[in-house]
Amino acid sequence: MRCPRLLLENEALAAGQSFPASQDRLHYATTVLRLKSGAPCRVFDGHGNEFEATLELTDRRHGTFHLGPRAADPSHPTFPVHLLQGVARGDHMDLAIQKAVELGVQSIRPVLCERSRSAAAHKGLEKRQRHWRGILQAAAEQCGRNELPQLHEAADPGVALAGLPDGVRILAEEGGPGLESRLAALESAPQSIALYIGPEGGLTPEEHEQAQASGFLGVGMGPRTLRTETATIALITLVQARLGDLQG
Repeated sequence: MRCPRLLLENEALAAGQSFPASQDRLHYATTVLRLKSGAPCRVFDGHGNEFEATLELTDRRHGTFHLGPRAADPSHPTFPVHLLQGVARGDHMDLAIQKAVELGVQSIRPVLCERSRSAAAHKGLEKRQRHWRGILQAAAEQCGRNELPQLHEAADPGVALAGLPDGVRILAEEGGPGLESRLAALESAPQSIALYIGPEGGLTPEEHEQAQASGFLGVGMGPRTLRTETATIALITLVQARLGDLQG
């Protein structure tokens, strides 16, 4: 049976340490994970440190984590993939972020595209940013990552594109050449890749030109029109299978 895992951010975790559980982590441990007093678990800090632990409950509102030995090596991705995700509606965006974490991206940049505005992207943006952070954290707990990908603040395309690190830049577009042919045309193997996926309805012509001017190369993903979250999953998987930790 798999050992339950809890993210404890802002904690300087070390073997042999004991510290009181915060109310939100205690609630999650006892209500969601259904941990009883003395139950084994694992805790990690989001920076690559993960330890065996037990939870000692004093009462329903008080508990203490007791840390044992280190439980796992840092799970940093073997190949840096940076995702620019056009902000999509509700659970479409949630699914894109969740699966990006599971598939091992290094950073996620929500992009407020023109067609994101029809999805009320600017309404309650601060609340949505917190919600996306929660999706990211839960995905890391579930999939075994002990480091968290960086989640940038949602930004307009110009800001998101300007902040990218150096590397190959790939834009999901219908009818484009395949990823393999794009990679074969490069003079040398890429050290990192940025992937740009538009929201529902895709990028506008102006946004497409802006991406191309920033060095993005169009890549198609077959004969079918994919939803934005499906395109995100498919493109990350293709890159990781070709260059990252999903290689056979």
